[in-house]
Amino acid sequence: MWFFFRKRKPLTSFYVSLLVIFIDYLGIGLIYPLFSSMLFDTSHPILPNQTPVHTRGLYLGVLLALMPLFQFFSAPIWGGFSDCKGRRTPLLISIACGLIGYFTLFLGSLYSRISLFFLGRILTGLSSGNTSIIQAAIADVSDEDTKSKKFAFYSMAMGCGFTLGPFFGGVLSTISYSLPFLFTFGILLLNFLLALLFFKETLFRSKEAKITPKMAVNNLKKAFLLKGTRITFLASFIHCFGWSYFFEFVPLYLIKYYSYSTLNLGVFYATAGAFYALCTGVLIQPTLRLFRNEFLFFFGNLASGLAIFLLLFLPSIKWIWLVLFIICYFIAYVSPTSTTIISNQSKKKYQGESLGILSSVNAAAFFLSPLFSGSIIGSHPTLSIKVGGASLILAAICFFLYFKKNLFKREL
Repeated sequence: MWFFFRKRKPLTSFYVSLLVIFIDYLGIGLIYPLFSSMLFDTSHPILPNQTPVHTRGLYLGVLLALMPLFQFFSAPIWGGFSDCKGRRTPLLISIACGLIGYFTLFLGSLYSRISLFFLGRILTGLSSGNTSIIQAAIADVSDEDTKSKKFAFYSMAMGCGFTLGPFFGGVLSTISYSLPFLFTFGILLLNFLLALLFFKETLFRSKEAKITPKMAVNNLKKAFLLKGTRITFLASFIHCFGWSYFFEFVPLYLIKYYSYSTLNLGVFYATAGAFYALCTGVLIQPTLRLFRNEFLFFFGNLASGLAIFLLLFLPSIKWIWLVLFIICYFIAYVSPTSTTIISNQSKKKYQGESLGILSSVNAAAFFLSPLFSGSIIGSHPTLSIKVGGASLILAAICFFLYFKKNLFKREL
């Protein structure tokens, strides 16, 4: 009996990891449609009524940038910490940090304090770096034959969480803007309890390493100096920059040209999450076994970038759902294949560190894209589509130029 449960521990931890990331992204998605509506709603007291549109856009850009900015610093630290101390303890600490962050966001919404929103986004950014812990835990219980499949399920869990989150956020915001933040705090508390009770340690051979706040910057340098992985890191950075630019700012395009409300945006994001979850969990699974990860990463970026441009030529708003499905289908290939490529190129004892570097590189892109663009995008909403689509195509081109000799070889 003891042997039976011991053999099942890795599998149990894998499913708990999926549940943890599902609830994490349910919380992230829950408040995703809110910031655009709150900041551009002139009747909302969070900003003075006479605040110009470019200033509102600047505030939006900073709020969107703060979370990935601090994820950039925290991801390699969480990853390195988990390589040294195991996955379980860092995971619990990171979720507790997120609890404090979402409660701070609730207080900011309740009392209409923009400063509390900034603090809350910093704390949730520090917490969200735990993606490197979850990815490393999944790598711990995977082999090369199952890794891309398991990372696809990881992406599916993210998509499922992001499906329900924006929908609930949009519905709850019709009652009160503060209610979605309180609900997010509640589900993250559930997440902490589930991890505390059911997540089993997956790493039993730790390594010694010096963990410092400089790890994020040092690891970013390391990412672009490593000959074997730097092109993958570069392409992933460009991809995340473009996807962030598109996905975070497209609400302004939908609000201006199609009069989308907060509820409409919630449905849009929920539908995108549902499409993404369906594609990663079901539709792309057969293809993952037929083609190389390198080819799928390249083709996913190229096709999704081209599909994004279709949004500028919709004959009516009804066509947005078909185009959104096409975008989500091809974008579904990118995350699991890039994670698998980096994981396969890294030694087992450095999984947390390597995947932490990847998370840090991606987070750098996610905070740079809104940080310097908020004031511009407020006046030119179509840039969300033009810059987003062009960036994904550029990521595909960069990757192709380096890996073109190996892209079309079949997996053995």
